[in-house]
Amino acid sequence: MTISLALTASTTPGRSPAAIYVQEQAMTGWNHYQQPISRGHARQTAQENLVALFDRCAQPNWDGHNAAAVSQQVYCLAYRLLEALPPDLPLPEFGAEPDGQLTFEWHRAARRTLSVSISPDGDLHFAALLGASRNYGTEAFWGDLPQPILELIGRVFMG
Repeated sequence: MTISLALTASTTPGRSPAAIYVQEQAMTGWNHYQQPISRGHARQTAQENLVALFDRCAQPNWDGHNAAAVSQQVYCLAYRLLEALPPDLPLPEFGAEPDGQLTFEWHRAARRTLSVSISPDGDLHFAALLGASRNYGTEAFWGDLPQPILELIGRVFMG
């Protein structure tokens, strides 16, 4: 309780880049503090899995069939996307594609699945199979999970 009061106690919040950064870091820490330990452990495991995947796929021909290397840029975007996922969403499985993109995948059943590929330019290419319907497209990633993808994740698990 004391921590949350300290985060909001200032009557004259700073506007400098440093003050904004400190406030964002404090809020990130507070949000992490509020997460259940099991959820924090699951997120940490997901982060470790993403790092391990990047380590395996960072060199050309990582699959033995001339796959393109996953670039540092794609990895960083994927990590930012993982961090942007709301804490109440199921965490994805990760994969790498022969073109050097990383994928986030959510599966509930054979006909309830979503795949999101992250391109080096920050585009999120997605394809979902939701019962008899299909949905696909591209959304730009600017640091927040795009609403259409958020809704599709919900439909995979709620529909």
